[in-house]
Amino acid sequence: MAKPGPPTHRGGRVQLVVTLLCALLIMSGCAGSQQRAGTPGGATVTGSSSAGATGGAAGTTGTFSTTDIAWLQLLIAMDDQTRSILELAPRHGGESALKAWAAGVARDNRSHLTALRELLAATGVPDDNPHEGHDMPGMVNAEELKALGNATGSQFDGLLRSAVREHLTHVEQLSIELRKNGSDPKVRKLAATVKDSAAAHRQRMPI
Repeated sequence: MAKPGPPTHRGGRVQLVVTLLCALLIMSGCAGSQQRAGTPGGATVTGSSSAGATGGAAGTTGTFSTTDIAWLQLLIAMDDQTRSILELAPRHGGESALKAWAAGVARDNRSHLTALRELLAATGVPDDNPHEGHDMPGMVNAEELKALGNATGSQFDGLLRSAVREHLTHVEQLSIELRKNGSDPKVRKLAATVKDSAAAHRQRMPI
């Protein structure tokens, strides 16, 4: 299945974008999943597969569906890039309250990445970031990263708020959809944790 091109709008029209992303998760198309012949998009991946999830990984076992794997891969890619801008906050940020808030988001970000990568490793799928270079809502792109790297003070604060708010919004919505459509209990439990964390951080963002 061909990968979708970058969206024409970032930020606004959140519900439309979330709907599209969730459809991609369910089909595992965005993550580049290669389903076995005759296997429906939401089927459980069991036993050994010669062309299982992304990258054609062999030996995928357990109760992980293609939706579970797509969510894990997408969240890893999104959190990895957001980590890059959160790490700039102590040096580039202006507001003390925002820097303290960003430090809390960064701590949860690191914790979630560890858990996401542990679960992805359990699926047998390599952590090779099939989303590298993608410009998707909730994912910090190269242009944004460059702008944040060059900004300081109030300018940086404004850019950080916008980027992290968008990230948290989409992480929360994608995790809600995974809870509805995922298969593996551990992935669904992690999705609940990620959802609650994203919602709490978004609500506590200093204005």
